[in-house]
Amino acid sequence: MEYSEYLPHINVAEGKTRVMNNLKLYTSLLGRFKGRDMTNDLLASIKDGDKIKAAQHAHALRGTAANLGFTVLYGITEEIETLCKKDEDCKHLCDALDAAMTALDDAIMAFSATQN
Repeated sequence: MEYSEYLPHINVAEGKTRVMNNLKLYTSLLGRFKGRDMTNDLLASIKDGDKIKAAQHAHALRGTAANLGFTVLYGITEEIETLCKKDEDCKHLCDALDAAMTALDDAIMAFSATQN
C-alpha cells in the first residue's frame, strides 16, 4: 500500500518497519502518541530558558519521532537538541515546532481514520 499522502509528516513505511510491519501495532502506537504534551513541555523549557531540560525534552521527542517515522518533527527536534547542547538559542524554532506538531496531529488523525 502507498502512504505518500501522509508525507512529509509521517513516513508510514519507515515507521512500520520499526514494528516488524505490523500495521495494527503501528496504528495503536500512533493513537497513544503524546506528542502535543511532549511538545508543550519542550516549548515551556525553551521559553523558560532551561536549555538542559529543553535538550532532554527534545531528545525524548526526537527519539519517538524517529521510531514512528515523523520526519519533520524529527528534524526540528534534532536541531533544537543540538542548539541546546551547544548552549545556543533555539527560540527561533518554536513556531516551526508548534506548526510541525499541529500538522503531524492532522496527519495522524487522517491516517488513523483510514485504519478503522
